[in-house]
Amino acid sequence: MIKKMIEEEWRKNSALYRGRSFAAFPVLVFFFSFAWNWMALNFSVITAETLQNFVLGLSAFLGLGVGAVGFSSRDAFRNVLGRTNYLVFTSRTLPISRKSLITSFVVKDIFYYSVLMVLPIIAGFLILAGLNYVSVVYMAPLLFLGGILVSTVITVSSLTLPSNRFLNYGRLSGLRPLSAKSVLDLFRSSGGFLKILFSVGLLTAFYWTLVLYFPVTSIFLSNPLLSYSVIMGLVSLTVYNWLNRFDELEDYTFLPLDLQEIMKSKKQAYTAVAVPVSVSAVLISGIFYSGHLLLGVFTTASMTVYNMAVASHITGLKPNEKLFHADAFIKYMLGIGVILIPQLYLSVAYTPELLPHILIINTAGLLIGLYSYSR
Repeated sequence: MIKKMIEEEWRKNSALYRGRSFAAFPVLVFFFSFAWNWMALNFSVITAETLQNFVLGLSAFLGLGVGAVGFSSRDAFRNVLGRTNYLVFTSRTLPISRKSLITSFVVKDIFYYSVLMVLPIIAGFLILAGLNYVSVVYMAPLLFLGGILVSTVITVSSLTLPSNRFLNYGRLSGLRPLSAKSVLDLFRSSGGFLKILFSVGLLTAFYWTLVLYFPVTSIFLSNPLLSYSVIMGLVSLTVYNWLNRFDELEDYTFLPLDLQEIMKSKKQAYTAVAVPVSVSAVLISGIFYSGHLLLGVFTTASMTVYNMAVASHITGLKPNEKLFHADAFIKYMLGIGVILIPQLYLSVAYTPELLPHILIINTAGLLIGLYSYSR
């Protein structure tokens, strides 16, 4: 059964990410691990001990993610994932107990994702840090295992817990029915709204790590609230990814809806979730960094809406798949850079004399986003 589950996991991943080329994923993880540790040790004030703790913390986090996201039990049983099905849910059709299936699943995850992610991350760290930190070789896998076990227990137990009924179609009556469905799918899935906050928080933490500990990026501290407002608009892409995680275009072929109506509904759902999240993050940051608060709110709202226009135009309803394709990713970066680069430059070099310029760029981004929203 463990072998079958490994094969199943491989088929699922390779089908999503261009077949056998997915086998190069551990090499890519090693490259990023090596590059990150090399930059941190040579161009920042981060010590090797801190990097070791980072590797250990990341291993535990990966375990939590693999156990919860990979298991997908709550989502599958609540019919959030459509027709998706896995061997781990076949205890009623196969002569195998549910406990045996879950145990096999955990063992599969430990082996499969250790080779896929944990070992390449450890290798990228040890090559640069040296054998003085060899303890990470056994500590990281143990924390990874602990994360898997904790998240699996929580995920399995969630099947017996009542669903969160805070949101329903009545409370979302201001949205299109399909927009409301997308928002509800997001909240009904494992982690609910917390996964949005976690995704945004993780990328935000990475940004502040670069800004605070890498002297070369400290230029963003000249006007930190403005710079962060631009980054938050960019990070909002994760919301668009999540909203398109739980359905496919084929799921709506039996309804009298065309592609334009579906896209417009997805854009409305994105706006309803992403704009409040981005604006709230900037308002919270205003507690730590004074000045330019209103301009920061306008900047992040503009960037968030413009991000929707670029992402929807290039990736359509499949951002989670297409952004892994080099051509689509390059187009996205070029499209987003038209507004992002001028905004970042003006946020760094901002003076009252530059206010008209940043307002013009933000207005342009907002108008492009609103035009895309209305189409």
